[in-house]
Amino acid sequence: MDWRPGKPLQLETERFRLRSLTPADATPVYVRWWNDPEVQAGLNFPARGWDRQRAVKHISQFNNRTSFHLGIFCKDTGRLIGFFAAFPDPHARVAKTNIVIGEKDYWGKNVVQEVRARMLSFLFEVMGMEKVKGEIQGRNYPSIFNYKAMGFTCEGVLRNEIPRFDGGRTDVFIFGLLRDEWEALNKAAHADD
Repeated sequence: MDWRPGKPLQLETERFRLRSLTPADATPVYVRWWNDPEVQAGLNFPARGWDRQRAVKHISQFNNRTSFHLGIFCKDTGRLIGFFAAFPDPHARVAKTNIVIGEKDYWGKNVVQEVRARMLSFLFEVMGMEKVKGEIQGRNYPSIFNYKAMGFTCEGVLRNEIPRFDGGRTDVFIFGLLRDEWEALNKAAHADD
């Protein structure tokens, strides 16, 4: 892999191409996700009311060293369908991640598992992380399912941890995957090769 810290990152899976987003990627489609109540509800946010300028500001804050904001593009069409964010801490060697599939016709199509598997390889093998984690705010059952399906352990539930965007309070679920767990899962998945 020819990536260097601070340079744009590009990765591929069987169906998708992941690459660092640039201000040019703040398209109406990308902005729409931030303003879609159904997409934002999964993040425990209301529709944000963003315009293109606010989206460009968001994209520009990622440095491709300790923060990544990768677009998920279909290989066959080039269509942007979502994004993956990762925040690797080089000192603690723990990366926090999240993923959003903004195009609803791709919900339930195993995009998350395919993309996250590739990102796990990058974070563990290239970035040298010892742990990858994710936090789910509220009852985002698809995210809980996806973490469990990929071998993550629910390390805890912070009860009534944060305010809900629509009132009341909500839990935060913490999921984690250790390097040795990932290596064992990876080895088992390739045992028949």
